[in-house]
Amino acid sequence: MNSNYALVLFIAGTMLLIMFAFFFILYLQVQKRKQNRFRWQKEQLEFAYKSEILKTGLEVQQHALDKISGELHDNIGGRLTAVMRNLIAANTPVPVETADMLRTQAVSLLEEVIKDARSISHTLNSQYVITKGLVASVKKEVDYICKATGMHCDVLVTGDYYSLDDEKELIVFRMVQESIANVVKHAGATCMDVKMHYEPEHFTVTITDNGKGFNTTAPAGESSGIGLMNMQNRARFINGTLHIRSASGSGTEVILSVNTLPPNEKGKKV
Repeated sequence: MNSNYALVLFIAGTMLLIMFAFFFILYLQVQKRKQNRFRWQKEQLEFAYKSEILKTGLEVQQHALDKISGELHDNIGGRLTAVMRNLIAANTPVPVETADMLRTQAVSLLEEVIKDARSISHTLNSQYVITKGLVASVKKEVDYICKATGMHCDVLVTGDYYSLDDEKELIVFRMVQESIANVVKHAGATCMDVKMHYEPEHFTVTITDNGKGFNTTAPAGESSGIGLMNMQNRARFINGTLHIRSASGSGTEVILSVNTLPPNEKGKKV
């Protein structure tokens, strides 16, 4: 009787150990799969982020090339033509005073050409944003737009300035570029304001114009819809949000807000 009881206990104990081992191994496999899935998702996110940074850098360079094309045709080409005309006129039978004035004007025009060429070399390189910082890059972009279009433009920076990381600043700059380009192409505006506000946990940039505006609830065209989607995706990449406020005849306001706290610092009280 005792021997049978002991045998039953032995068998039951063995079965329990086998079941425990089975479920433990199953648990380990599930955890390993979760870890592998998490690692794969993390790698995918990192790849997507790096791809977006590369794409943004290329777009900044392409935007710069488009500006260079306009500068070469409209400004530098025109000034060099004026220099040639002045020098040709200075070598014709004219009074000495007139010839000296023409040569002085030619030198002045060449100095402006050199200044523009240096400015172009800066805008061609997306590293300019990283080297000079977001504020200086935005001011330079707005200044160019102001001179090229005749719009009244202002840049206002408030709060205690700090630098975002290089990748975030490049993406923010590209989004500002895109918003400004939309103002120039579609808004018909005469005034544009860019406000950059720094808070300890948030950075916000707002682009406002007094243009014709648009109905934000109406279906967007294919190109504008894709452009808006790209900007929304970029905002998410840098832990930010993008809001657009507009109405027909009332201008447009684009607001990009970026959470500058590291992910592990969210929700902590200082």
